[in-house]
Amino acid sequence: MASETTMTSQADSLFGSWVSSQILNENRPYNVCRPHFRYAGPEKSNAYDFPIQADPGAAGASYTEGTGLSNTELTSTDETATATAKGQMATITDELSEVSLFEAYGHFGGVLARSVLERYETDFTALLDDFANTTGAAGVAHTWATLVEAINQLETRDQEGQVVVVEDPASVGQIRIDIGTSAAALFGNSGSDAPQMQDGTLMGDSGIRVGRTPVLQTSLVTATGGAAFVSGVALGLYEIRPLRAETERDASLPGTEIVVTARYGVVEIRDVAGETILI
Repeated sequence: MASETTMTSQADSLFGSWVSSQILNENRPYNVCRPHFRYAGPEKSNAYDFPIQADPGAAGASYTEGTGLSNTELTSTDETATATAKGQMATITDELSEVSLFEAYGHFGGVLARSVLERYETDFTALLDDFANTTGAAGVAHTWATLVEAINQLETRDQEGQVVVVEDPASVGQIRIDIGTSAAALFGNSGSDAPQMQDGTLMGDSGIRVGRTPVLQTSLVTATGGAAFVSGVALGLYEIRPLRAETERDASLPGTEIVVTARYGVVEIRDVAGETILI
C-alpha cells in the first residue's frame, strides 16, 4: 500500500494542542500567621494603639495599722500600628476575555487577591526575627531541643496563653530529621506520634506538635529566623480596609482593570511574649 493520507501529508495548521479549561493556580508560600495576630479595626485613624498595662510589682508584705497605705502610681504603655495601602492591578483586554477557555476576570482577580494575601504574610513574618530574646545560633540546624528551649524561654518570662511556632520549611525538615535520629529514643514507644510528625504535610501546618504547641511553616520566614510566640499577645494587626477587589471598565482600550487592595499595619506588641529562633 502507498499514498495513504496521514498527518504528515496534511498542513501543520490543521492540528493544534488542546488546552484544558482547568488552569492550575500559581505556586504561593503558605499563609499561616494571620490567625495568631491580635486583631483590631477599622477605626477612623491611620494609627491604632495597642495598650499594655505596666506591672506595678508585688504588694507590700505588710502595712502599719493606723497609718494605712501610700499610693502606687499605675502606668501603662502602648504600641502603635500604622496602616498603609497595599495592592495590585491587572488589565484584561476584551480580546483575551472573549477567547479565554476559563472565566478570565474571576481567575485573574483571584491571582491578584492571593498576591495581596502574600503581602500580608510577608509583613507578618518580617516581625518574627525582631524579638529581643533568641534561641539557637545562626547556621546551626534546628532540633527538637531547639523548639523545647524556645517555648521554655517564654515560660521563664511568665507568659500566658497559646504558644505557636512559625518556622521556615527547611528548619522544619531539620527538626523532622532530628526526631528520626537523635530524638528517636524519646519517641521510641508505640504510643508516640513521632512517625506522623516526620511526614511531609505539604501545607502550612507541619504536623509537628510540642505538646499542644503547633509548628507552622512558610517560606516567607526571613533568613534571620522564625519564632515561638504567644498567639494574640505578641504581635498585632490593625486593618482599616480588608482585602477588596474591584473592576473598572476602560472602553478606549478596550478592556477591564481588576484592582485588589488592602490597608493595614502590623506591630510587635509585647516583646517578652516572643522568642526568635535563629536560622
